[in-house]
Amino acid sequence: MPALVTQNFRIHNSRQFFEMFDEGALVGGTATSNTAVSTALSTNAYLFIGKADSWSGSFDDTTIPDPSTNTNPSSDSTSNTSYSHWNDMIAAKKIGSADVSHVITRHNWTSGRHYSMFTDTEVLSELLSTRTSQTLANTSGTGTASASLYPMYVMNTSFNVYKCLYNAEVEISGTNYPQVSTVEPTAVSTDAGAPAALADGYIWKYMYSISASDALKFVTSSYIPVKQLRDANAYGNTGTAGGLGSGGVKNDGSDQATIEFNSVDGALDVFVVDTDGGSYHFENNKTITNSGESTTLTLASPTLTSADTYNNSSIYFTFSGSSYVRKITDMSYSSPNATLTLNATVPALSGTITANVAPYAVINGDGHGAEVVLTANGSAANSVGGVTVVSSGNSYTTATLTVEQQGTGAGTGAAITTVLPPKGGHGYDPVSELGGYFIMINTKLTQDESGKFTTSNDFRKIGLLTDPNTDAGYTRITDAAVTQAKTFTYTANTAAISGDITISQNSTGANGATAYVIDVNASASTMTVVNVTNGANTSAGYDGRPGSFQCTTSNTASSFTGVSTSVAAITYSGGNAVLSNVANGAMQIGSGKIIYIENRAPVARAADQTEDIKLIIEF
Repeated sequence: MPALVTQNFRIHNSRQFFEMFDEGALVGGTATSNTAVSTALSTNAYLFIGKADSWSGSFDDTTIPDPSTNTNPSSDSTSNTSYSHWNDMIAAKKIGSADVSHVITRHNWTSGRHYSMFTDTEVLSELLSTRTSQTLANTSGTGTASASLYPMYVMNTSFNVYKCLYNAEVEISGTNYPQVSTVEPTAVSTDAGAPAALADGYIWKYMYSISASDALKFVTSSYIPVKQLRDANAYGNTGTAGGLGSGGVKNDGSDQATIEFNSVDGALDVFVVDTDGGSYHFENNKTITNSGESTTLTLASPTLTSADTYNNSSIYFTFSGSSYVRKITDMSYSSPNATLTLNATVPALSGTITANVAPYAVINGDGHGAEVVLTANGSAANSVGGVTVVSSGNSYTTATLTVEQQGTGAGTGAAITTVLPPKGGHGYDPVSELGGYFIMINTKLTQDESGKFTTSNDFRKIGLLTDPNTDAGYTRITDAAVTQAKTFTYTANTAAISGDITISQNSTGANGATAYVIDVNASASTMTVVNVTNGANTSAGYDGRPGSFQCTTSNTASSFTGVSTSVAAITYSGGNAVLSNVANGAMQIGSGKIIYIENRAPVARAADQTEDIKLIIEF
């Protein structure tokens, strides 16, 4: 059956993944400080590195196998994800919640580009993508040209992120086309609703600012971080700054927090004039008076003097800090003034008050409280040029705007689209609004991570592992960093042992057992090895398994405890030695789940080096 996997589904999955790193942040709607509970709920995730040896077969360090295909040594098969990735695993580092962020594609504001504006009727994936070869307004706005239409959000040079609510559409031959953006958005406004248009006509909604610390961890040439501060699950959505809400999510007092907590669900902030019509009556800056609270106003010296000319018009003015929009239901004229009858009372006015008269706009919908006034087209005075929002209202899920015909039959043809906001209002949930279905994991491998990571060899594989157990049993491992390569202790070596060689044991019990050496500590007579394979014999070795390496101590098979040096002999290019002890890696092989694999060109390590690893996962 036909079906749709929505953008909301992608966002939901990304949030579930993000939350797994700190599930204990919310328990039944309140934050928990119980370490045991937090540990039990949260997923222990580790980033691991592996593959010190070169790729083999048809692959090499320049022809790297793609793990997303089914014909290479890293494909998504059981033998790989459950077993083989463990064989060449070198070490792993735990990922904390501070190492993870939702991210969105980076789009720097650039002058001269056309940007999409948010609409509730357009597919979100389209609004978030760059659409090439679109018919748009040319740079002068006098005609059309073929150009790219860029996504509806940008980051400015100060690392502030903005969402386009209006792209200065211009009517050309009866069709509206987006214009180019030439003024960089810079204002940081936390006011509800849409801000004023810039000089180029664009309206940009400030969404959030990227902190210096987040920029360092999560900003790349292709991605920028995005987050929602209020609870995604609706717990603790109080506006109290400086502490934890009832649901455990902090309102940090930032501009973003103010926007999120002040956003209004179903507010009508944006209206788009599709057709400007003609023959409408407008009056600007006309003096008005009344005598006490009344439904009557006197309009001084109107341009049009015929009775009923302004019936079904709106009159708009401000007085004592409040805005008033009233419908004119009747008009009479006695030189030099007109008397206007209104649909509702206005307070007693004092001083010089000016008002504007325009066609009356009726908003029909399931919300309440929205009020607008129409403005004239600057280039065509008798047509509708724009919409000024006096009150955005709230709770609208459907809304239409109709321009009423004025008295004496004036005004026809204007059509205006009402743009419904996303759920919660613009700025309520930047993750959902801007397509934050990417997750970035940023982990730094700092030198040798307190001796857990070798700095003497390179790696070619990066992966994610969830909830591995300790090698000793079925207890989840929680260490900050662990070595997974085995450590071999040796004695009586006849020649120096180096990294990137293979050792083997061909004696009784382990005929053909091999291991790949990635690091050697000659002073301690130890070597770190991966790719350990058992031999052909059936006798058990250090781990009690048939064909495994024999060592003079710590053999778990009782019959081989304390084996002779000849049985424990190992050979390598240029020499031989005696294997005296084997220490497993910290994690139980095959435990947990390997959920991500990425192959790369060799990454060389050094004792004074830190690798900054960023993984991008798209849901």
